[in-house]
Amino acid sequence: MQFVCDYAPMAYIRQVTWSFRLAILLWLTACAIFDLRRREVPNWLTLPVMGLGLVWRITHPLDWLPWALAGVTVALTLAGVLPGGDMKGLVALALYNPGLYLAAWVGAGVVYLFWRLVRDERKMPGYVGFLLGGLVWLWF
Repeated sequence: MQFVCDYAPMAYIRQVTWSFRLAILLWLTACAIFDLRRREVPNWLTLPVMGLGLVWRITHPLDWLPWALAGVTVALTLAGVLPGGDMKGLVALALYNPGLYLAAWVGAGVVYLFWRLVRDERKMPGYVGFLLGGLVWLWF
């Protein structure tokens, strides 16, 4: 019996080239540098990647989870929990790969705890945490 779909959705998501993973990490690094220096990431750096994540998810409609995570992220921004720049990056990561999105949240949590201990500030550079999570995601 032949199936219409010959691959498992999560297995397909994992088949990402190293060059694409490197591009994601380079983008996260550039965003983290802007976030550290200015506490703001410019739209010209976040909006195109968010658009590419949207195109990726529309052309690879395998699951509802990326859409749900992106929706929750937008809701958190509308509720005032997340800044807009962090939202755009997290939505792009959620639409690209839910595992990367979750790793970015964990990385941001670790950096937030460290930032509170060292700097005693509430505002922290979120993209530094996203980069840390992205590096862990790349490792595993």
